[in-house]
Amino acid sequence: MRKPNLLVAIIAVLVLAGCSTTNTNFSASMNGVSDYTTVVVKDFTPLGIITVRAVETHYSSPFGFVKSIDGAKITYGDLMQAAARLEADDIINVRIDINSNYKKSTFDWITGWTRTYTYIGTALAIKYTERMNTQYSDPQLGGLPKAPESTSAVKKHRNGKVTLK
Repeated sequence: MRKPNLLVAIIAVLVLAGCSTTNTNFSASMNGVSDYTTVVVKDFTPLGIITVRAVETHYSSPFGFVKSIDGAKITYGDLMQAAARLEADDIINVRIDINSNYKKSTFDWITGWTRTYTYIGTALAIKYTERMNTQYSDPQLGGLPKAPESTSAVKKHRNGKVTLK
């Protein structure tokens, strides 16, 4: 009868010893934050869905002495080039899918490996129906973006550090 109580006590001590509490402060640099963008609301006409494909191949020689990457991923510029063929002003509803074609093995580092990734990007090409009356000739190219609105979610300290609440 005494052994089960001792066993339960040992298990309880081990479980409680593994528990810990952490207090994590999230901090972010305001350089490159894209959450604060100016959105221009305009009427548009959809021109059609565009599709762009790209292939990227990763290669590693036996024992990993030589590694290389051929090809490229899809960029916004690639999608805009396809939209320009339709004489579009912009693209919306961008989606990029990744298909991979490779098998993993435990001996990949000995034999070397090749992995192929196929990227398929789709977007809706649009043409704006009318220009907005603003002080800029084109609201999309109006110079530097405006400063973000101040919120209580971001706190900037005197030392320049930015923390998120």
